[in-house]
Amino acid sequence: MTKWTLRLMTFLAITFLLICSGIFDPLAESVKYTVTNLMNYIPTEKWEPYPDRLEDNYFTMYIVFNAVAAAAAFFIGKKVVWLVRNT
Repeated sequence: MTKWTLRLMTFLAITFLLICSGIFDPLAESVKYTVTNLMNYIPTEKWEPYPDRLEDNYFTMYIVFNAVAAAAAFFIGKKVVWLVRNT
């Protein structure tokens, strides 16, 4: 239980640091129009105006990019620590 809590806290800390750094801001900015246009083809129960969807999708994409990068960084870091311990 403690090991998984530590892993989750490490993942969240890496995600938070990436979000604060703003490293994926240009990427999220560049794909927000494409994602919003794709989302307009998916029928939803609640219709939202295009500008509101645009900002919501930008924020969602920004969080997703940072979380994926944090997961990759965590996995690589875990493998590096494992390799160092076993050599």
